Amino acid sequence: MTILMDDQDGQVLVVENSDLAYYELRLEGAVAGTLDFRDIEGRRVLGLTEIRPDLRGRGLATTLIHVVLDDLLRQGIQISNYCPAVDRFLRTHSEYNVVVDPARPGMTDSRTLHKAGPAESALDAAMRSEHARLRDLVDESRAGETPLSHRRHDADLFSAYAAQHLAAATELLLRHAGSWPADDVSAYLGNIKQLEKSLRVLKGRQYGDSRYLHLRFGEVWEVVIRLLSEHEELENRVTARIQDEFDQGIIKSLAEELLLKQDKSPTRSHPSSPHMGVIGNLARRLWRIADTTTDDLEGRLVPTRYHRHPKRDSSFSHYLRGTPIDGEDAAT
Repeated sequence: MTILMDDQDGQVLVVENSDLAYYELRLEGAVAGTLDFRDIEGRRVLGLTEIRPDLRGRGLATTLIHVVLDDLLRQGIQISNYCPAVDRFLRTHSEYNVVVDPARPGMTDSRTLHKAGPAESALDAAMRSEHARLRDLVDESRAGETPLSHRRHDADLFSAYAAQHLAAATELLLRHAGSWPADDVSAYLGNIKQLEKSLRVLKGRQYGDSRYLHLRFGEVWEVVIRLLSEHEELENRVTARIQDEFDQGIIKSLAEELLLKQDKSPTRSHPSSPHMGVIGNLARRLWRIADTTTDDLEGRLVPTRYHRHPKRDSSFSHYLRGTPIDGEDAAT
């Protein structure tokens, strides 16, 4: 256990608990908040920041994140971030952006769109980051040195993120498929359905569904990884075709819409549900309601990105709710 910050009075202490793989913020000797992490290929993958409900709104999440990033910056360790609170912190503290791994930043938000190189469009940048995020979660889910409970959590998170990405991509990218060759559309849509089926099998095997107990985890993951690789290749072709047809203004709007749509998409795979047209869009909206309800009943947490809202984030709304204006502790 490594002490990262001690205010000398014993009131606030931040430590790195390597054995349990999380940072702790202690207030007067008691754990007040945590930030979990994984180490993968030299990167530190940050999970969720959690603050005790009775201590929220006091800036403790900001303190914890600030100390953690300072330490990582000092050590020269880059991060892949999957914590909404850390993402909000980075939004207003750009000096820490250097600690984020540009190849695998983790959560994608509007800032990622501006990281596109001169030959890379906003849609390319968004897709690159989303694909990297899914690969990161696959790596975490299969890391043999982590406890089984952690791997199960990571696999469930991967399934949720993958389902949301597939649903959003189906709705937004295939919206422009009217003039495409039928074989191209069929190949992309077919891969999406197969990948959704494999995610259902993965979740079923993970939670003991009798239909899948005869399958080895390694076999299931091999299929998922193969289909995911095929999906990346097909999706890159789809985005290239879209970029040939539209100007960069429309491309950037589409990239931003894709990221917003993912957070509002179903968190579970529904391969047998309609995918295309008005019926497909309606089905996704209904499944989103059903999945969210099921997630709440199961206590399943699927982190979402922070999207600024002009009314919810106004000074007056914070005054009425009694929350910090920067909102950094509002959800932690």
